[in-house]
Amino acid sequence: MKRAAILHGTNGDPRKSGWQKWTKSILTQAGYEVFFPHLPDSNEPDLTKYDAFIKQSGWDFGGNVVIAHSSGTSALLHLLGQKWFPPIQAAVLVGTFLNVSKLKGVDWYTPGQFDKLFVENIDIQTVAVKSKSFYFIHGDDDPYCDYDEAKTLCKKLNGTFTTVYGGGHLSSSSRADGFPELLNVLRQNKIV
Repeated sequence: MKRAAILHGTNGDPRKSGWQKWTKSILTQAGYEVFFPHLPDSNEPDLTKYDAFIKQSGWDFGGNVVIAHSSGTSALLHLLGQKWFPPIQAAVLVGTFLNVSKLKGVDWYTPGQFDKLFVENIDIQTVAVKSKSFYFIHGDDDPYCDYDEAKTLCKKLNGTFTTVYGGGHLSSSSRADGFPELLNVLRQNKIV
């Protein structure tokens, strides 16, 4: 059986998430068993908590397609750097969140909120061999996650980058009726 996982971003909720819920439906229709958990305390994402939660989930990530959004991308990059985490089929990073450089003055952001989220030094060699392929999808005008930094990381991982012009942060509450750019990536790469 084909398997996939979806990791939501900050304050995400699998019961409410627009395009992520839609994506789960698309994957299920394509024959995937899909794990879309509610990550703990996602208002203040913590890699240590996420790591423990994922380990205890009972889900086998081996050979999965993993789709992550925003702070979920940081969690995925962390997991791919861990010895215990198995190799996966594909990593799809939507709105890759690498630091708080763009959050100064944002009304919902609290200083310190993401202190336990980011991988300080991503071990590119370790991460690169844990996924057969990397696909980055990013809004060119993302107000929270740096577009150029995402492109740089994509290049280091020998990934494929898709720009969504005017896409903003590609938030989970948007695109409930579909996410054509993501669907194109999944189709072009024979994932669905």
